[in-house]
Amino acid sequence: MTYRLPLFTICLLLATAVSAHALPVGWAWVGGVEAQQAIITARIDTPAPARLRIIGTATPLTTVLTAPMEGGTLHRFVATGLAPDTDYRYQFISTEGTPLDDEPRTFRTFPRPGQPADFRFAFASCARGKDSPVFTAAVRQGARFFLHTGDFHYADIAENRVEAFRAAYDAHLSAPRLRAMLATLPLLYQWDDHDYGPNDSNRTSPSRSASLRNYRELVPHHPLTVTPGEPLAPVDQAFTVGRVRFILSDLRSERDPAGLRLMSAAQDAWLRAQLLAARDADCPLIFWVSSVPWNGAPSTDDRWQGYPVHRAEIADFIKNHKLAGRVVILSGDAHMTAIDDGSHSDFAAGGGAPLRVFQAGPIANRGSYKGGPYSHGARYQSSPGEYLYQFGLVDVRDDGRRVRVTFSGRQGADAQGNQVLTAERDAEGPIRLEFTTP
Repeated sequence: MTYRLPLFTICLLLATAVSAHALPVGWAWVGGVEAQQAIITARIDTPAPARLRIIGTATPLTTVLTAPMEGGTLHRFVATGLAPDTDYRYQFISTEGTPLDDEPRTFRTFPRPGQPADFRFAFASCARGKDSPVFTAAVRQGARFFLHTGDFHYADIAENRVEAFRAAYDAHLSAPRLRAMLATLPLLYQWDDHDYGPNDSNRTSPSRSASLRNYRELVPHHPLTVTPGEPLAPVDQAFTVGRVRFILSDLRSERDPAGLRLMSAAQDAWLRAQLLAARDADCPLIFWVSSVPWNGAPSTDDRWQGYPVHRAEIADFIKNHKLAGRVVILSGDAHMTAIDDGSHSDFAAGGGAPLRVFQAGPIANRGSYKGGPYSHGARYQSSPGEYLYQFGLVDVRDDGRRVRVTFSGRQGADAQGNQVLTAERDAEGPIRLEFTTP
């Protein structure tokens, strides 16, 4: 599979040193991408509400939401009626139709669901640092999108003010490298504790309602369908790329430590229904995003290890419905990159649900090891006081009969991403795995 960087991407990479605050568009974020739709949010520093023009379409889009932000205004747009698997350029314009700037911005819609498609994406979590070279590396590696698996920032907000959340996201979104990546790639995102609320936060977080409101308004997301229309409902969501289903579970806003449940009953039922629907739609591969590590012996910690009964119930469901070969877990929270081929990740009663696990990160943070062991090793050690910059790269090749998947942990510190990480614990050699699903 060959990946080519388009000219606008190369130009944009050369422009990452430009100060975002000197421009009328502070940042723009594309998400919620489907075959015929995309959501775009932006901070625009103009006195009047702006409009969005998708180049090649007839009618400029008006905003579906505007909200105040320090130094500008949050805009939210919904672009519909797009063509599948198509590149689009877009620009922000005044109400009179004048472009606000001449920055190149683009995105590509997803292939039509159910049709075989080859694609590559990058993913990682844990961005304590604001301007990680990982984002530049993801673009250089030809990723179709970036999947963020939690801890977008580390503000640990405990006050119930939506303005506090907007400021924390704005600080990261304005950083040059992330800002530049977002001008060419969609970013699809599920939170964890530090960006949802305080450290190890759950449904009792004092900032819960402000956090949920901010996610709905500022984050360009896919439909939130656990309890549609409820403003304080969790932010679980799902989408399809070709014949591959992605399920993103919110493991924070309904987490119940006393009851030892990471999700509410409604979330749990929604997850199971999504898994069965993907099976019935003949999706040969299902990526389930867990913002915390799946692996590890039972314990009292903040991850699935601390909720072993809930973990076993989900594993039993996957086993009983013969989904183990299709479900792959992509996880965050741990400041490391690691792969398990199912050897250490089967938590069904009596076995029978060996799930492949790819843990990738940190985007910018000091290293830490969690869960494990991992069949293909882990990389997490950093020099005292220094950050690691790591990410996962996933290649999917679908010929219509089978799907071949390649995982590789990548070094992002050089902003290139060419180097495959080598294991320093649990195994030796490159952190890489290739497998096929029928």
